[in-house]
Amino acid sequence: MQGWRSSMEDVHCTLLKLDDKAWSQWSYFSIFDGHNGLDTARKCAEDFHRYLLKSFNEMLKHGEPIDGPLKSSQLDLILFRKTIKQTYFFMDEQLRKSKTQHDESGAVVITCLIGPEVIYFMNVGDARAILVSKTGQVLLSTHDHKTSDPDEQHRIAEKGGSIWDNRVEGQLAMTRVLGDFSMDKDLVPPDADIKEYTIHDTNNPLGFIVLACDGIWDVMSNKECAKFIVERMSRTQDLCKICDEVLEECLKRGSADNMTIYIIKFL
Repeated sequence: MQGWRSSMEDVHCTLLKLDDKAWSQWSYFSIFDGHNGLDTARKCAEDFHRYLLKSFNEMLKHGEPIDGPLKSSQLDLILFRKTIKQTYFFMDEQLRKSKTQHDESGAVVITCLIGPEVIYFMNVGDARAILVSKTGQVLLSTHDHKTSDPDEQHRIAEKGGSIWDNRVEGQLAMTRVLGDFSMDKDLVPPDADIKEYTIHDTNNPLGFIVLACDGIWDVMSNKECAKFIVERMSRTQDLCKICDEVLEECLKRGSADNMTIYIIKFL
């Protein structure tokens, strides 16, 4: 939803299968929330999953041969997380190489990888994911990279940067981004945080995942969003309708930003 903004700068990408080979049981969902233009978000939506898959396949070459669909238990999880982080930096390098002279755009991203046994959540910036149980309990949330975060304030100060007007160098409200090459990238790197959750936890049956940009989270807390969706799910199984209702509710609460939301329901 464009909301009250003059243009729509959110782009999303969905792959129910990363490929038809080793990663055929892995699903990919991403929202790229752009700012100062659409170029960075659009290029990330087009290319990031391809770079991620290429990096994953390169990683597999250094391990035991894989025959058939890949399970999380077959992965070197330390190397897997390192590979994910490196791919965000690689994406940023490619954006710099393809940057046009007047392009000052950037983007934040929230990504979810659902494997056979584990779910991975990766974020750069203030787009967020929550994982919710069938009873509406928020089991996991990603951590926003914002100037209000003391750890981010300390990191930026150590790099010689400063924050004023709640913005890095008075310019960006987010402390980690893709693009934004007019900024010192040591201050606002594409350094993803990664969280994981084991799917087969019988104590907390999984209900759904929400991925959304900050236009939603600016006016809804994690608990409010989870409760709102659980209540709507008691009336309808139409997830598109529920997404629309979330966006309409955010408009009523005063959100003026672009808004994009995924609801991924577990069967």
